[in-house]
Amino acid sequence: MRNLILGFFCLSLINCGENKSGEKLKINVDTETPTMDKFDLENLDNIPHVAGRLATETDVNSGAATFIVDSQGQEHKPLDIQIPALAFKIDINTNKKTPVIVIQGEQVGEQQVVGIKYLDGSDGVCALSELEFVESSEKFEN
Repeated sequence: MRNLILGFFCLSLINCGENKSGEKLKINVDTETPTMDKFDLENLDNIPHVAGRLATETDVNSGAATFIVDSQGQEHKPLDIQIPALAFKIDINTNKKTPVIVIQGEQVGEQQVVGIKYLDGSDGVCALSELEFVESSEKFEN
């Protein structure tokens, strides 16, 4: 199976690894996505993504999403954000800004989790609060 179940994932990455009862959330993350040479940043709609609904395992396997969540009974809904979108992922330790494409967004309880693609085609997952959205890929050049 292409996915790796990471119960500890959210706790260490974005501090969302436990629900109100203290149980670990189960998140499946695609860890074997092939990298892509280049994205057409002017035509984001051509980039596989999941908008307005929750991601499925099929979405992860096709590259349209980077994770699926077992919400364990918590409220689970898609985030009301523009997808796909351009953003900088800001490293919480160094403040380094890395350009990314937002391809997925979901809320589980109070946690807002976002699936991203780095410009080399690799996948990532982060908290919505770790992103700075931009309107144009021209911002990536500065």
